[in-house]
Amino acid sequence: MGFDIVTMGPLICEVMRKELDKPLDAPADFTGPYPSGDAAIMLNAAAKLGAKCAMIGVVGNDGFGRCVTNRLEESGADCSMVRIHPEAATGVAFVCYYSDGSRNFLYHVHHAAPGMLTPKDVDMEKIKGAKWIHVSGFTMSTNQDSAEAVYKMVREASPETKVCFDPNIRPEALSVEEIRRLCMPVLERADLVLPSKSEAVMFTGAATDDEGCRLWASQGKIVILKNGEAGCRIYTKDEVVDVPSFQVEEVDPTGAGDTFCGAFLTALIEGKSIRECGRFANAAGAMSVRRQGPMEGAPSRAELEAFLEEHK
Repeated sequence: MGFDIVTMGPLICEVMRKELDKPLDAPADFTGPYPSGDAAIMLNAAAKLGAKCAMIGVVGNDGFGRCVTNRLEESGADCSMVRIHPEAATGVAFVCYYSDGSRNFLYHVHHAAPGMLTPKDVDMEKIKGAKWIHVSGFTMSTNQDSAEAVYKMVREASPETKVCFDPNIRPEALSVEEIRRLCMPVLERADLVLPSKSEAVMFTGAATDDEGCRLWASQGKIVILKNGEAGCRIYTKDEVVDVPSFQVEEVDPTGAGDTFCGAFLTALIEGKSIRECGRFANAAGAMSVRRQGPMEGAPSRAELEAFLEEHK
């Protein structure tokens, strides 16, 4: 029996400011480490909800590496394909938050263990039969070796394996042309695309995200436009469905979109309708922001079902 979801990407720890409006260029207190990494957050959510999941990545032989892999394994994910690098340190993201809701990230990824991912880390025999492969644009933008590892996984997957693409691109690091070139081989193969605001415009050249999402849907893809507090809009070849979000008290928004993705994939694998998938994922994303740390608020199956029952 193959995995439901296989993903790869930077496995990092997050260390964040304790107080608002404390920039990263001045002394102030931090809290952490918290396990993180966009693909890992997605996988953690899916595993906690019952999907059979596997992670491919690289960590250092250090406490931060164990922090991330221990959490994924506790949630039920398979980390046997996570390589421990004997010399490189596990990646870190430092984060500060501002009163206006904005955030600033400082990443130590490219030259740390996450940047050591190569195509050799992808054992296609071990992931044969996977129902879904999840790809993040952030993984691909780490370096060329990481991009080649993604290309190998997508290119050599069986036709029955579906591909989920979450752009999650940092435009400040690459030009729009570079981003399109980097991600196009995955985007062309993708069955499910989960853009955030402005990403559909960036990739398609359309005038609006709505036009870009409709274009992808006309190609046979399922497209979910993530609208944060406003919920999500789902595009298929036959319909466009708006699914409202849930109102909760926000503590830490980091990872909500990745948690949403993991929950949506899990629901899709279980055969739920598109609208049900959206509601299931919106609930998981909303629940995830109620605790500090990008994986800390991800709900168990029982917690999510109780939340949905409460918010009928």
